[in-house]
Amino acid sequence: MGCTLAYRMQAAGEDAQCITGVPGAELLIAMLDAPGGHRIELLQYLAPADRKHFSPRPCDVGSVHLAFTVDNLEETMAGLLDAGCVVHGRPRGPPGKELVYLHDFDGV
Repeated sequence: MGCTLAYRMQAAGEDAQCITGVPGAELLIAMLDAPGGHRIELLQYLAPADRKHFSPRPCDVGSVHLAFTVDNLEETMAGLLDAGCVVHGRPRGPPGKELVYLHDFDGV
């Protein structure tokens, strides 16, 4: 999707707990440089062990939604499917303005 990895790091201990408010938090952090000078921070919690998984519908409170404009939707979708994403439905909309929903391997 045109992003490059700026850096990757792991955060744990008192600082991670203080920043997130989650006792025992341990995170894997990836910072991406995106087109247009934007930065995207991706977090993966490695701990605590009792973290929960839930699958909200897009309309449910707590659902996460990120939207990206891409040059080639079919090519982008193919790459995301190869990475383990799941497509919901099929692209819809006027030519050049099609939209599609995907979930990543964690259900986001």
